[in-house]
Amino acid sequence: MSKIAERTGIIWVPDDTLDLLSVSVDGDCSDSEFRAMLAINQAGRDWLTGKIDIIEYLDKLEYYGIPNPFEILDEFTNHVDFVIDHA
Repeated sequence: MSKIAERTGIIWVPDDTLDLLSVSVDGDCSDSEFRAMLAINQAGRDWLTGKIDIIEYLDKLEYYGIPNPFEILDEFTNHVDFVIDHA
């Protein structure tokens, strides 16, 4: 079972795969935190659509302060593999 499935207790298959990669901020975030959220989510979309490669995506995650981007990506790919195996 993937870590996402273990954590949520469901096999989550979002309508948009970006939902597995996207980040959010709360309402009282700073302007720079909001801009970082937009940049991270755009980078996720760009990677999923092939506009940037995996290295550039991981570099952007690191640049915007996402800790352990390889671990996050590994969790994403494990969940996608889990869903595909059980489809």
